[in-house]
Amino acid sequence: MTKGSFKKFSAVVMFCVAALVFSSSARAQRLRPPDSLTCDPNHLTSFTGKILSYQRRPGRVRLRVRTDEQTTENFTLSFPKRADASKWFLIKGEPFKQGDWALIERRRYQLRPRMRATVWVCDDGSTPIVDWRPGEGENQTTF
Repeated sequence: MTKGSFKKFSAVVMFCVAALVFSSSARAQRLRPPDSLTCDPNHLTSFTGKILSYQRRPGRVRLRVRTDEQTTENFTLSFPKRADASKWFLIKGEPFKQGDWALIERRRYQLRPRMRATVWVCDDGSTPIVDWRPGEGENQTTF
């Protein structure tokens, strides 16, 4: 290989590597919203990370999340006191079922350790949706 062709080859390889790195990181930053969300994707933001605190009471759920982007975010889900909080929950993108409580809580109102979630927030002021991700934090470094 001549010196000139090696430079061209190196430039092509560097371009391909850069394109791969930038395109995969851009894809990783934008999650596909679950089909059940009705908010326009242009008005929707997601926050994925480890749950630092969890308080569930009739009519309210409060979460503090340490995001994968190294920010700490607070969320409050408010709803009628007689409503079931699970109406605003998903489990790995699927509708939350009554039996799923055991996957996220070790006992009533007490979250399992190392729980992760994605909180979907629409800018229309509607109640956020929490997509619980049990098991995802088991082999990951904690913050």
